[in-house]
Amino acid sequence: EIEIRTSILPGGYGESVVMRLLDPHTIGVPLGELGILPKLLEAIQVELRKPNGMILNTGPTGSGKTTTLYAFLKQVMSPGIKVLTIEDPIEYHLEGIVQTQVNKKGYTFASGLRSALRQDPDVIMVGEIRDTEVAETAVHAALTGHLVFSTLHTNNAAGAFPRLLDMGIQPSMAGSSVNVVMAQRLLRRLDPLHKREVKLEGKDLAFVESILKGIHNQSQIPKNVNTVWVPEMVTNDLVYKGRIGVYEAIFTTREIEQTIRKNLTTREIEDVAKEQGFLSMKEDAVIKVLQGITTLDEIRRVLGEESVENGSTL
Repeated sequence: EIEIRTSILPGGYGESVVMRLLDPHTIGVPLGELGILPKLLEAIQVELRKPNGMILNTGPTGSGKTTTLYAFLKQVMSPGIKVLTIEDPIEYHLEGIVQTQVNKKGYTFASGLRSALRQDPDVIMVGEIRDTEVAETAVHAALTGHLVFSTLHTNNAAGAFPRLLDMGIQPSMAGSSVNVVMAQRLLRRLDPLHKREVKLEGKDLAFVESILKGIHNQSQIPKNVNTVWVPEMVTNDLVYKGRIGVYEAIFTTREIEQTIRKNLTTREIEDVAKEQGFLSMKEDAVIKVLQGITTLDEIRRVLGEESVENGSTL
């Protein structure tokens, strides 16, 4: 069964129609199959076992945030845990939890979240923090014994904190309520049957070397750093098959909380996180290129040409 979400916009020379195909089976991917590197996966699983706080997932539309949220839900589901969601819309039905959907008749993210708090839930998933009212209620829920999952539209993980402050959340409240922010993008996977290994040279070699030097935990780097994999062109065959996530996460340690209280910039927050082993999406992507999972062309396409040409921070 495939669901189709359709958008129609009238134009001067006809209508513009966009159809988004949703396969519920692909949304229900377990957490361990999303492509999160082992060290980060272990740290996320620790956060999911905590009884309270907020876990935020950030990224643009179509970056896989909803799939990640459902993976979080599946991870925490158990007979003794009450899970309640407020979604727009419900994209994947899970047995054993209470799923609700916003509508135009007054059931919004804000009103739904307020109602959810009266249902004595252990875990709450809010589809998106869109405004100050939702942000304030979500922070309140996280500080009063609930584990809250939600999403924000920011370019990177560090950007979530200034975004919350822009919504009117006090720095002390943002630092106390948010446990971790994870940002992500989706890159196409190479088809294992249609790829070949090539030697790194020129700008590509310089880029990869510059990224690897910045990785705090060198044990995460594959042993072979001299070659990458590229598509093997085959007539009438797709050289990519499926997609893989690239991630970065900032955990609210004491040092990170202090930077938030000082209202520091996104770059300054990243610098502090880097000292604690922060791995950027760009670094995560390069590791997956060296593993033969995706390509440098995919980094260019999704993360931007500049990120490959000169190694600039996203």
